[in-house]
Amino acid sequence: MTHPDQEGRSIRRQMKRFLKGEFRKGKMHVQQLLGLGHQPNAIPPGEPDITGPHRTVVLGWHPVAGFAGKWFAEQTGLGKLITSKTQALPDPTQHWGVLVGDYAHQLWMDEHLNVIYTNERADPAVWTHTYEVGHTRFSDEALRQAAEMTIHGMRARRAAYHLISNNCQVFALRMLEAIQIGKHREFATSYEVYRAAVGKGAVADLFKAQADELPSPEEEGEKERPPERVMQNAQQVMDANTTKLDKHFKVF
Repeated sequence: MTHPDQEGRSIRRQMKRFLKGEFRKGKMHVQQLLGLGHQPNAIPPGEPDITGPHRTVVLGWHPVAGFAGKWFAEQTGLGKLITSKTQALPDPTQHWGVLVGDYAHQLWMDEHLNVIYTNERADPAVWTHTYEVGHTRFSDEALRQAAEMTIHGMRARRAAYHLISNNCQVFALRMLEAIQIGKHREFATSYEVYRAAVGKGAVADLFKAQADELPSPEEEGEKERPPERVMQNAQQVMDANTTKLDKHFKVF
């Protein structure tokens, strides 16, 4: 005969397991809604080239909406705004990316909320807010590799997503800095270091040779606003178009 206390403990254990299982299922469902994890590469096969004609670079953002956005906000720290030392934080439900031609390049997260790189076709119905900030000579494949290098550098410093220092805005600005007109030699050098770190150097040699074919950074800069102005303008665009959440305002 089962003692009442033992029976009660058994029921509680079963209930705990059930609730834990349901929570895990719910979490996985929300992660699926958000699309967390690696996504198929949308960039078609092509030559990595940093010497092509000028292409417009656009910063864009779209909202991460609904219940999935609320869960994302809670997971990335909005619930702790009250105790934050920063007065104003970027809204993590406002997602930024770099758009060039038909494709968008973005920081996203895996199932552990570590930063990863993904790309997709730039759908105007999705990327509802866009701002032209500069130009690049990079082909789509070169842009993909520049984005991979950018994420690698961010992960080397800190793998986990962070609301302030490791977010989609940081990625977009760093990628823009790498691909802009007049920065080709700096990019080729940085890419060489990156590929050496991951054990592959053939493309790095190609980029270095291509960078030597281009005019000097000074000559390139005459056709484009100075690189410093590009980054300054991009930062101003983001600051002006990103909702800031004051730590004294309770969101949820």
